[in-house]
Amino acid sequence: MGDTPGSGVWNWPAATPQGTPARVANTNVYAGLHSHNDGVIHMEPQVSEEAGKNATVGKYFQFGGWKLSSTGYSFLGTTVKNGDKCGTTTGTLQWEVGTWDGDTTGKVKQKYTVKTGNPAKYKLNQYDIVVIAFLPEGKTLASIGSPRSVPNLATALGVSENGSNAATATTLPAATTPTTKPATATTKPKTATTPTTKP
Repeated sequence: MGDTPGSGVWNWPAATPQGTPARVANTNVYAGLHSHNDGVIHMEPQVSEEAGKNATVGKYFQFGGWKLSSTGYSFLGTTVKNGDKCGTTTGTLQWEVGTWDGDTTGKVKQKYTVKTGNPAKYKLNQYDIVVIAFLPEGKTLASIGSPRSVPNLATALGVSENGSNAATATTLPAATTPTTKPATATTKPKTATTPTTKP
């Protein structure tokens, strides 16, 4: 378990003694919101604390040992907050949400809605794509496109190449989260994105 550098996806940082995804704060407890090296938040709740209205992007971050607020994040070794340098200017946390359109080819442009407030409070739903980015002044979420992990949603949701659903998925993750690799201070903007699924 751990990050796969440069791949645009990440794996879960902790495992239970049985080898299932664990909460970083207590590796004896299963994490019902987690990822499988695909950049997708898998929603597989075992208790009410991680289900329904409690299945939030913030809960996913908490289980992974990361932090997220309306002004910054700490994720996969990158910590940023509004006002920090991003490239040659100051950056801000921005986020948006879309609903996966079922495209398995990657040729259809996803539609997103820019959000305000705290992304940690966002309640995840099946087929959600959540994009959380730290961008330099003047750069928009529209300019960065879809997360590299969006194509992984079909497999995570059990959707075949022709778009038919092989498995039922109800409520999801972000974070699922497809993700893009956080950038260095002198190159690309730092982003963390999450599509979500539930088996």
